[in-house]
Amino acid sequence: MNSEKLELDFGTLVLHAELFVTPVAARFMEHLPYEIALTQWGNELYGPIGHDFGVYQPVPEIPAGGLAYTNRGNYLCIFFGQTPAWPVEYIGQIAGDGWKQLLEEHSLSKLSVQTEAVRKKRLPIVF
Repeated sequence: MNSEKLELDFGTLVLHAELFVTPVAARFMEHLPYEIALTQWGNELYGPIGHDFGVYQPVPEIPAGGLAYTNRGNYLCIFFGQTPAWPVEYIGQIAGDGWKQLLEEHSLSKLSVQTEAVRKKRLPIVF
């Protein structure tokens, strides 16, 4: 299985990320796309995705720009400086330092997640 490229569309901001090759990430991929209502806690955004993907190798720290999953509430979490409240599954990473834009946005309340390949298929053809 190859890593997947994701598009994270916050409405006012679009970031790109890579999803890692892990059992939890594979289960996450099976249910794409997602529309997620977000909550912010410090420098973390999180929201319910409605699926329990279990536990594989939870870790206590996630680097800035990290995407994580927790089955405590079945949340997708996006970290940009916050330490997780409990160990979570590290499933992906926002490309480059794009995550720094999250520090400047203070009203992100929704997120659409899909593969970049799906997004490219939906682009309108302009003549």
